[in-house]
Amino acid sequence: MVRGRFVRRVCTSCSSLPPGRHSFREQEKAADPMPGTQGERGQQASAAGNAITRLHREHYGRGATTTRVVYQRNFLVVILEDIYTPVERTLIDAGQHDEVRRTRQAFQDAMRDPFASAIEEVTGRKVIAFMSQVHFDPDLAAETFVLDPSQEDRASTVS
Repeated sequence: MVRGRFVRRVCTSCSSLPPGRHSFREQEKAADPMPGTQGERGQQASAAGNAITRLHREHYGRGATTTRVVYQRNFLVVILEDIYTPVERTLIDAGQHDEVRRTRQAFQDAMRDPFASAIEEVTGRKVIAFMSQVHFDPDLAAETFVLDPSQEDRASTVS
């Protein structure tokens, strides 16, 4: 404990990342010192991140070690960290980035409906667009959802 705050210690040898690569979480020195209460949007964001991570784990055989969600207006972005399987990591280390990207894109295309359904269930809003992208160093994926704008979203849009 430091001044009444808990410090999160991370085992760098426990990561599936190669030596010398560190996740964003590992680079943080401490956990959020002021965890606040979540409103409805915060709860929905948390549920969305959990749902997408669960779907990755169930269908890919591995989920992200860290998931972060940004949910503003009619945009919801799920950032998944440390996502690659050992097979993908081997291909990446061998320079086969395009093969991994193509396979991941095919997976995202196949998972479009399950991903959208999961987000619609937790937010109560229709997904009108879904986009996905992977990145290799750092090891990240971004699942981006555009939701049908609510009345509040429409009212705050500047013409």
